[in-house]
Amino acid sequence: MTTKSKKVPFSYKKAKPLDLSFEDLESLEPSTLRVFSTGFVSSYRMLGVPSKRDGRYKTASLLLSHNRLTGGLDDIRLLVDKLFRQPDALCWLDLSHNRLTDLSDTLLGFPNLCTLYLHHNRLSSLCVVARINRLPRLRSLTLQNNPVAVYRGYRTAVLTVLRKITRLDFVIVTKGERRLLPPIPLQSFIKNVLLGH
Repeated sequence: MTTKSKKVPFSYKKAKPLDLSFEDLESLEPSTLRVFSTGFVSSYRMLGVPSKRDGRYKTASLLLSHNRLTGGLDDIRLLVDKLFRQPDALCWLDLSHNRLTDLSDTLLGFPNLCTLYLHHNRLSSLCVVARINRLPRLRSLTLQNNPVAVYRGYRTAVLTVLRKITRLDFVIVTKGERRLLPPIPLQSFIKNVLLGH
């Protein structure tokens, strides 16, 4: 299900994020979103909106924080396909402050996703987190204030499963932390157990 990543144009990366935060969204079904019925996108927090042509935005960032999203995000691909001029350019996805309990494999269809904010949700299992290990460019992840983050050894466990992460919960992963991680054979075993292989 993982899509091969392509280079994202710099103009997309530097464009303003598309901000659908604080919209009281319970679903990502496009027909339920105000942006499709009225064309309105808030420009207050980001001091503007990304440029738009043919109904699609030129950006690589989508903010969906502070909504009431639940479940596992099955409609995220459909939404991004309808909103973005280059859907595979999605680099930054903010899903913080929602009610997510699971992560859909649909996220794996965004090969350039390098920043994923999931803090303040209801994610309770490392198995859910382990699934996103297949995102080839993921480097920055937030999970604090989720039930999974209260486990003893949480940070070490996440870094063991997601080896490519360079920032976890807004904190840089140090070389010292990397040296304390379990040896490679044990890491492989842990990943296989979590992913059910």
